[in-house]
This record gives sequence, C-alpha cells and structure tokens, in this order.
Amino acid sequence: MDEKSCLVVGDAVVDLIVQFPRFLNEERTDVEYPSPCMQGGGTSANTAVALARLGIPTSFLGTVGDDQYGRYVAEDFRKEGVGTEQLIISPSLYTICVFAFIDERGERYLWGWPREKQAFKEIDFDKIDFDSVRKAAWVHSSGMAIVHDSSSRHSILRIMREAHDAGVPTSFDLNLRVNRGNMDEAYRTAVLEAIKYSNYVLGSGNDEFYYLGPCSDWRDSARSFVTPTRTVVARMGEEGSMAMTPDQTMIEKPFPVQVVDTVGAGDAYNAGFIAARLAGRPLRDCLVWGNAVSSYKVAHKGARSTPSTSELDDFMKGHGH
Repeated sequence: MDEKSCLVVGDAVVDLIVQFPRFLNEERTDVEYPSPCMQGGGTSANTAVALARLGIPTSFLGTVGDDQYGRYVAEDFRKEGVGTEQLIISPSLYTICVFAFIDERGERYLWGWPREKQAFKEIDFDKIDFDSVRKAAWVHSSGMAIVHDSSSRHSILRIMREAHDAGVPTSFDLNLRVNRGNMDEAYRTAVLEAIKYSNYVLGSGNDEFYYLGPCSDWRDSARSFVTPTRTVVARMGEEGSMAMTPDQTMIEKPFPVQVVDTVGAGDAYNAGFIAARLAGRPLRDCLVWGNAVSSYKVAHKGARSTPSTSELDDFMKGHGH
C-alpha cells in the first residue's frame, strides 16, 4: 500500500437498488416499475470509493466472500482505483447483498441477505498489515462493522488504536444501530473505545449522539466527546453540518438540491470532509466540502453517485463557492 494512502476499514457489500413502484393515476391501475440496479455498497466501502474519486490515494481493508458478489466488490474497487492489497477474500463467508428500497421521497429502507456467515463481520487479525496501518496518511472506519461481537469489532479497534498511537489522523463514523431506543452494552463499550482512538467523530445529529451520552439537548451529548485532540462533526440533513472543538462551534448550510436518493449520504459526506482535511483546508471548508459531496450524492440515484474532483468543483462553483 502507498505510504501516503488513506486506509478505510470496515464493510463492503453490494447494493441492489429498488425504487418503489409509481402509481400514475388515482385508480392505481397505471403503474410504473423503475428498473432495479446493482452497485457496490457498504458504509466504509462507499467512503473509500468517494475518496478515490476525489483524487485521494485510498486502500480498503475488510472481508468479502469468494462468491459472485465478492468478485463484484473487488472488481469495482479496482475500477475505482481503490487499493485491494488488504481486501480479505474468504471461501467460507458470504458477501452481503443489501436490498435498498427507495420510496417516493428518496428515503431508504434496507435489508441485507443472506443473514448468516456474513463476510463483513469478520476481519482475520493475522491478515492485517499493521505496518501499513501505522504508515497511512489517514485511517477511517465505520460503526457498522463493530455492531456484532465478532472479529471485525476486535480487529477494527486494534487498527484504530495502532493508527492513533502512531500519530496517524483517525476518523470514525458512528453509524449506530439502536434497537427501540436501546444499545447493547458491549456494543456501546466498543463504540466508545473507537471514539477514544479517533481524532474526528462523525455522526447524524440527534439520531446518534444522544444514545452515547443522553442529554436533554443532543448537542450537549455531542459536545461531551470533544477533547483538545478530538473534533466532533454532526451531520444535520437539511440544516447542514456542525463541527465542535474546545474553542468553537461552527455550522455550514447544505447545498440546495432536489433529493432523489439518500442512500450513502453520510458516507459521501465523510469523504468530502476527509479529502478537505487531507488537502490542508481549514475546518469550516471541510464542512463545506462534506456538505457539497453529500448534496451532490443525494441529487443522484445510488450510494456511489459521488463526484469526481472536477464535478465537485463545478457543483460548488454553480452554488457560489
């Protein structure tokens, strides 16, 4: 792996995007069935591809099965310029296909299949090149791959710790999975440990930070994780995004677009934010880049509809930036 690469660790799957049928008359007899389409997916993999499109040398570390979908993931990474030196291919596990049902408002409803022997839950500790981890330009991961008490959880936490201790900038997207307002205590402990090793913690406003440190105002929950070496970034949908440091809190508004599909919006935001930070941009600009990449994505179908560098420049200029 290139010593200057951004290393993204976590889940890689395929997304089968299925838009709800559209009724073209009040009697609901005239129906339009949009054609399904398949794309690479996974919260971490989406961010890796978006970073590569923005010109950031990027490699991926995670597991797929030795199956049709796993081969699709590997080939997709290669086409997108994402390094696969640490992509683990397991003959005994299955690559997940996530059915992404999209309603008329662009909102998503996800279901993964199969439900057992899921490859993203496993990262063989003995197959990790920790020397590459310690030499990376940046290490990013997602909470999706640590939901379960599996080897992925333990390997990712070790990777985050090794990178953090080596002085490598680290970021972690919460991607919390909360069951009816409750979090499994071991899972919560794992998330808090990942935060401990993170210089940047990203999450979805009042949907996530509250559950890690309940306060009457979710902003106070988010602020409780700020330290002199840790910035908290809250994605707030139509309200834009917010960054909190010990010295300041700043908000940047999103870019106005017609929402088509919200799948992968947070993953796209992460890539814009990280790319700006790696480019040496000030924190406020990182919020703007994150908003821009996310806004561009939601205006298009599919989690992988993120911009190239030139497309991002045109998009931002078209909105006065």
